[in-house]
Amino acid sequence: MAELTKPDHGRTIRLDIEGMRTIAVGSVLAAHAGIPFLAGGFIGVDVFFVLSGFLITGLLAREIARSGRVSLATFWARRAKRLLPASATVLVFSALVTYLYLPITQRKDFGGDIVSAALYVVNWRLAARGVDYQAEDIGESPVQHYWSLAVEEQFYLVWPILMLVVAVLAARRWKQVSFVVLGLVTTASFVWSVAHTDSSPQTAYFISTTRVWELGIGALLALSAERVARLPGVLRAVGGWAGIALIAYGVLVFEKSTPAFPGAVALVPTIGAALMIASGLRETPGSPQRLLSLRPMVFIGGLSYSIYLWHWPILVAAQAKYPDLQLRWMVLLAAGSIVPAYLSFRLIENPIRFGRFFKPNGRAIGMGLALTAIGVGVGYGLGSTADAGVGQATRSASPGAAALLDPANKDVDWSAIRSVEKMRPLATRAVDDRPAFYDDGSGCQVDNGVAEPKLCTYGDASSSRTVVIIGDSKMAQWQPTFAAMAESEDFKLVQITKSACTFADVSFDRPNKTDCRAWGRAVLRQVLELKPDLVIESHRFIDALPPGRTDDEDATQDAMVDGLASYWRTITDAGIPLVTLLDNPSPPVKAVYECVAQHPKDLSQCAFPLEPAVAKSAAPAQRKAAAEVPGVGIMDMTSTICPDGDRCAAVIGNVLVYRQRTHLTKTFVASAERQVAAALYEASDGSFGTRLVTP
Repeated sequence: MAELTKPDHGRTIRLDIEGMRTIAVGSVLAAHAGIPFLAGGFIGVDVFFVLSGFLITGLLAREIARSGRVSLATFWARRAKRLLPASATVLVFSALVTYLYLPITQRKDFGGDIVSAALYVVNWRLAARGVDYQAEDIGESPVQHYWSLAVEEQFYLVWPILMLVVAVLAARRWKQVSFVVLGLVTTASFVWSVAHTDSSPQTAYFISTTRVWELGIGALLALSAERVARLPGVLRAVGGWAGIALIAYGVLVFEKSTPAFPGAVALVPTIGAALMIASGLRETPGSPQRLLSLRPMVFIGGLSYSIYLWHWPILVAAQAKYPDLQLRWMVLLAAGSIVPAYLSFRLIENPIRFGRFFKPNGRAIGMGLALTAIGVGVGYGLGSTADAGVGQATRSASPGAAALLDPANKDVDWSAIRSVEKMRPLATRAVDDRPAFYDDGSGCQVDNGVAEPKLCTYGDASSSRTVVIIGDSKMAQWQPTFAAMAESEDFKLVQITKSACTFADVSFDRPNKTDCRAWGRAVLRQVLELKPDLVIESHRFIDALPPGRTDDEDATQDAMVDGLASYWRTITDAGIPLVTLLDNPSPPVKAVYECVAQHPKDLSQCAFPLEPAVAKSAAPAQRKAAAEVPGVGIMDMTSTICPDGDRCAAVIGNVLVYRQRTHLTKTFVASAERQVAAALYEASDGSFGTRLVTP
């Protein structure tokens, strides 16, 4: 018969909890390895949250019961010795993975991730990235899995302080008051999780405030453990098996696209975990305790923290090196992470955790701070290696699109150029070469979940002539050039843009676009009230949902064309001229700037054929919609972006053309001001663009 507890360095370990850890980490590994029928294995993290809340609160409660207080220094010293040695080791390994196997363009972003992981705030960084439309090319970070550790560490920072305050202020009733306080926090977090998951699932998945309730469930169980343990054994045994069933259900049924997660749906794994813990509070015949306490379950459970740390960067490195890696190899690699996990557990974690040298709290906390500093330094060091290679060109040495107007370059085959000595921006900094309003706090970048339009004005605000630019980030990328033209031609430019939202009477079943229709209708009302002299529209997306359809697989180009034509017709019927600025050609799957960073001595490898790139853009839908609405003008910048006719170059006039998979660099757009003016002059029948086109 399996033992149910065992002594370990002066403490008693519940072996069934080690078995629960095995289930949790095994579920995560199965999901990350890509086993199709175990796609819901990500809920293993939720099981870990409940376990952590239970164990940590139990530890604190026993200390208060024994001494009437909580030693914060001792608690944090223990956490530092338990978590940071392995964590810092894997951060260094992740930096090596990034440096050796991932695109050089990712070093800055992933270096920042490592810094955030070392400081245990990476969950907030990932949450911000999840709703950043401009982060479309950032791959899966080798330290992405540290988000859950960050949530737990933030809990470990706050919860002991709250319990200490309660112990001091309510000494005789500290347990009851702690239960009430934690109950209120848990309830508030759960309500917020449900609400925020509905409005912004990308951020809700990562942020601490939507996850604290899961740790709270475990903590509440710890504070009520004595009463729960007195429940009938049959009830607890049935509950334990029901808990296993709930977790199995989640693993088998849930998917990454499961809606409302981590809202109310996360009750499935968290309640399941709580039932399993409760079943083992006292030895109970017929409960799953003995199954969970089997030696293999205990062995893997003891390594679960290290396995969780090691498996993900190993999988990221393998997929980067072998993009078509088959499922069986992914599974073997995930399982093989047990090897480095065991080595780090035996050679790094335990010697530091249980050794005499770091027994004093001061030394342990000092060690923790030192390891944190190492992680931060490694992250910054990784980011600093990103700019090796081609040098930064000066403005005068990088004319960009203006070079196309020089007669001396009329026979240049830009897509055949193999290398340049310098360019602007550097490929490793391309993603940051975007319009200033994204970063200046002006509010012109309307956030996901916000349907109210933001009107930003440039140029001559007192002018009697007004131009309105409307659309998503594909319109916004041209904003600096239109703003410069507004200054030179003395007209007022009004920007109304929202990334990922097409200005069309359509619906989407996609993340980040649930509020697009409401935003578009509000914009239409604003335009009709403004009665501008010209409206310029542009966007990226090529299809939309037909009326009555809710599955994004049913999206069609015809639905997009109808939605565009509907708004455009409303505007032109009001006597307002409208021009559509055709979407720029969409490069193939690999981002152009990443290719340039990888092949700085053979830029011709980064050129791509024009025809399929146009077909993948929104331009065909825009042309069809314009054909349905008489009088709509068309601005086509294709000959400037791809001047070679049948191929598109990566670098023109020492300027990098693309900053993301489908977006243009601000530098290139600014260099094309004369071409933009000429296209606008033609599309607006000579009403705008005159100063740059006519003498």
